[in-house]
Amino acid sequence: MSPELELQLNHQLKLNPQLQQSLKLLQLSQLELAQEIHHQLERNPLLNSDETTPGLNELNSSSNQVTANSYNAIQDHSASEANHWESVPDTGDLKERLEFQLQLHSLSRLDLEIGYYVIENLNKQGFLTATVHEICQFIKRDTHHEVEPEEVTAIIHLIQTFEPFGCGSSDLQEFMQLQLKNEDLSLQLGSKKKQLLKIILNDHFHSLVAQHYKKIESKLGISGSALNELIQALQQFKQRPNDYSADKVENYIKPDIQVSRCGSSWQAHVAQNQLPKVSINKDYLSLATKATSESDKKFIKEKALEAQQFIQSLEARESTLQKVANYLIKTQTQFFEHGEEGLKPLRLTDVADALELHESTISRATSNKYCQTPNGLIKLKSLFSNAINTKNGGVWSQTAVKHHIQKLINAEPSRKPLSDNSIVGLLAQKGISIARRTVAKYRDALQIPSASKRKQLSSLRQTN
Repeated sequence: MSPELELQLNHQLKLNPQLQQSLKLLQLSQLELAQEIHHQLERNPLLNSDETTPGLNELNSSSNQVTANSYNAIQDHSASEANHWESVPDTGDLKERLEFQLQLHSLSRLDLEIGYYVIENLNKQGFLTATVHEICQFIKRDTHHEVEPEEVTAIIHLIQTFEPFGCGSSDLQEFMQLQLKNEDLSLQLGSKKKQLLKIILNDHFHSLVAQHYKKIESKLGISGSALNELIQALQQFKQRPNDYSADKVENYIKPDIQVSRCGSSWQAHVAQNQLPKVSINKDYLSLATKATSESDKKFIKEKALEAQQFIQSLEARESTLQKVANYLIKTQTQFFEHGEEGLKPLRLTDVADALELHESTISRATSNKYCQTPNGLIKLKSLFSNAINTKNGGVWSQTAVKHHIQKLINAEPSRKPLSDNSIVGLLAQKGISIARRTVAKYRDALQIPSASKRKQLSSLRQTN
């Protein structure tokens, strides 16, 4: 890190409390939202839960100081909101969490696209499974954009700063080097010990893994006890960026969106029937006119204003979710008609442009949300998929290509399973041009063994 002092002037948009609250509620799943509503009901006596929700026009003039409707404000907020929402729960799978953080940075369309490709090529542990050169090739193949390796490297370095820290590292060596550089993760090591660890990780990592300790001692000119202290320090470092074994598994999911067929079309509506209906507590509000002390009047007015803001934020969430859901259902009609093979390529940027909303708003509206369909429960994010270009100028979604690979393997002869190269050839007959490595990656994502292992499993089944 350079010792030079740098003066940076940052221009940031300060978000008012109501907009902050609206953005937070938009991020929550229905189950989390129900918990937040109960929390607000407990802490604010001006909020009431009942079957009917009367209008809010009875609030006194002090409540009219509320900013313009949150729904309108959401449509024009800045990506600098990232600094205001470090407390937003980091739920959802690894790639969703990383995409969410990526979209909160003011990046160009191309840099965002690079980021999506980097994240797409992470494994469950958070390590990068493709080289920088391969990512450049993937982007060129799918988008026809020439991308310089330095551009990809810069985005990888950005993603490595996200939570969980270090995602995008190429291997354990790089991940441990990043942890050593990070002051928050370096365990308050002394400067001398940090320097020795840096040399070990940079120049003697393979000897360390092979437990050639005498060789390291000789190279560094240190004793066995000194090396043992260094190894103990390294043992406190994380072994992988994403500790997925500690991920929470939701045992109970409430759908946020209900999808149903209406004649020849499909419709979506935000599921609100299981949420408490919130209104202003009129009885408590009337105490404002009877209160004798100024402190009591001030307290009631403040709580009345908070109550109105919270109700408007709830309305903003429902309105935004409905708008996003309507667009997704309309765009992905073929998915609901024919399943995954009918899924069209669709990105967050596409929805944001169509609805004139910010990408981070679309990300919040779709993260951790579930959609109840006639064919079962799906993640709302599953309606998004990157595009794969075909030779005849058409496009397939990655999800549709994966589905087609699944169909090819399901129909293969059990004694002669299709190799990845054979699958590449069969896909090429449909105009889909993807590399063998991509087929292998998609196959792994579908949890399908390699051709040789499938043949072994087939032999075992026949033997039994």
